[in-house]
Amino acid sequence: MYLRIALMLGLALLMMPVWQPPCEAGDYRVRKKAEGLVFEVAINRNPPVLGDNEIRIEIKDSQGNAVLGAEVLVNYYMPPMPRMPPMNYTVPAPPKDDAYRAVMDLIMAGPWNIIIRSKVEGKSIRVVFPIDVR
Repeated sequence: MYLRIALMLGLALLMMPVWQPPCEAGDYRVRKKAEGLVFEVAINRNPPVLGDNEIRIEIKDSQGNAVLGAEVLVNYYMPPMPRMPPMNYTVPAPPKDDAYRAVMDLIMAGPWNIIIRSKVEGKSIRVVFPIDVR
């Protein structure tokens, strides 16, 4: 009888899932190419949420080297909706380490468009991508 109980407990233990650490969502990431440069963009929340969201922009040349000394602005806006005031904001993204960083205050759930405007060596470059704020 004890052998049967021990076997059943052993089988039950074998069938239990192994403990795994809780999953963490990574950054929301977008990669865009424009004018021979690669823009690697990360937002610290995935999906982006109401309130402050930090955006990090890495600009790389064709060899993968960081492009430093650019002027970068982040324009984020919600497409126009009936009976709603426009929601259109622009924040500077100053350099920090090998990237450019800014904080976007997303004030409403739904679709938003992000436009990254940069000036690299006198050339204006624009990268656009959509996000869905929750």
